Amino acid sequence: METSPSSLRPEGVTDLVPRLALCGNVFPGDTMGSVFSALDGPAREFAEQLRSQGWLQPVGFGLYLSDCAVSELARTPSKQMRLLKCLADAGLEPWTANAFPFGGFHSASVKEAAFMPDWRDSRRPSFTCRVAEALTGLLMPGDRGSVSSCPLGYGPDARRSQKSLDYLRRAQAGLLRLEERTGVRLTLGLEPEPDGSFERVSDLADWLATQLYIETPIADRRVGVCWDLCHSAVVGESPEEALAALAKHGIPLSKVQISSALSLEGGINPEQMLRLEELCADPWLHQVRGTLSDGRPFAYSDLPRLLENQAVVEAIDTLRVHCHVPVHQTDFGDGLTGTPWREAVTLAHQAGCLDFELETYTLSALPPAYLERGGLIGTMTAEMLVCGAALWPESPAV
Repeated sequence: METSPSSLRPEGVTDLVPRLALCGNVFPGDTMGSVFSALDGPAREFAEQLRSQGWLQPVGFGLYLSDCAVSELARTPSKQMRLLKCLADAGLEPWTANAFPFGGFHSASVKEAAFMPDWRDSRRPSFTCRVAEALTGLLMPGDRGSVSSCPLGYGPDARRSQKSLDYLRRAQAGLLRLEERTGVRLTLGLEPEPDGSFERVSDLADWLATQLYIETPIADRRVGVCWDLCHSAVVGESPEEALAALAKHGIPLSKVQISSALSLEGGINPEQMLRLEELCADPWLHQVRGTLSDGRPFAYSDLPRLLENQAVVEAIDTLRVHCHVPVHQTDFGDGLTGTPWREAVTLAHQAGCLDFELETYTLSALPPAYLERGGLIGTMTAEMLVCGAALWPESPAV
C-alpha cells in the first residue's frame, strides 16, 4: 500500500519541516548527577562543535533517564529546574526521550537485561509514565513529543501476555489524560528489535491495530512505533514494507531513529574475524542475521555465539550485525560496511514523518577504527551533519 504525503504526519501539524535530535543514551543516565554531567560536559561540547561547523537548525536532544534518575527528578523540584537550565545552557532542545533501558545501560554487561522489566511487569508502565511526565515538564502547551520503549519484551512471551496489553491500554489512556492536563501531545513508540517480542514494524503495526486499537479512532491513538533503521536492516525489513504497514493500519510513527548496522558479503576472512571479535567485548547484544553459501538463512541471538560455531562461520555468505555503527561512514575497512539509511529517511519524510533521532549508543565502546579523530564528540558531530544534509538537502543551514 502506498503512503500519502501526510499519512504519518501528526494530526493538526501543517509544518513540513522535520526536526532532528541526538539520542542521549550515548551517555550514562542512571542518576541525575550523571545526566547533569553529560549535559554540562560532552553534550554541551557536541552542540558547540556542531554550531561551529555552521549548523543553524535547533539542536534536538533525546533525554535518557533511568528509572532511578527519573524518580529522583520527580521528587526534587530543584533538580527539575536544574535540568531545564542545563539544557538551555547547552543550547539543546528536548522533545523526545528514550525509556527503553530501565537502568544500567552502560554497565559492564547489559545483554538481554536491556529489555527488562518488560511490559508484563508493572514497573515498566510506571517508569514510562514518569519519563513522559518529565518530558512534558520541559515542553509548552501545544508542543508534541515522544517517548520510546522496548518492543514489549525479549522473546515472544510478553507479546502473548494479557498483562502487556492491559498495561499498554493504561499507557494509552494515561497519555490522553496527560495531554488534556498539560496541552502536550506525546506518543509512546514501541521499538521493534531483533529477537524482541516484535522484530518488524509491520508485525507490530498489525498487532496494535488488531489488539490495542479495535475501537480507537486514529486521532486518539497515542501508542505507536519507534522505527530504528539499524534493527530493520538486520531483520531485512524494507522501508516500503514498514511505512506501508503503518499507513495501512493508522499507527502513529513516533519517530525514526537514524542508525546503521554492520554488514559484510562474500564470507568471513581472518581479518574480518578479528574485527568482529573486537565487538564481542562491549556490554550489549549483537543479534545476527544472514545467509549461508547455499542460500539458507541463519540467525544468532548474539555475535559471540555465532563466532564460536566455526562450521557456520565457514559457510557464511552474507552477515548483518546489530551493532550501531557511525552513520556518516559506509566503509569501515576489511570489507565491513554500514547498512544504508538515507532512502528510509527520505521515504519517511515524504510519508509525513517529521521527527528523527540519531542513535549510535555504542560510540563509547566501539574500537577506535570506527571513530573520527575527534573521538566521541567529533564522531557525533560528523554523524549529525550528514543526517541534517539528508533531512534538509536544500537548506544552507546545515
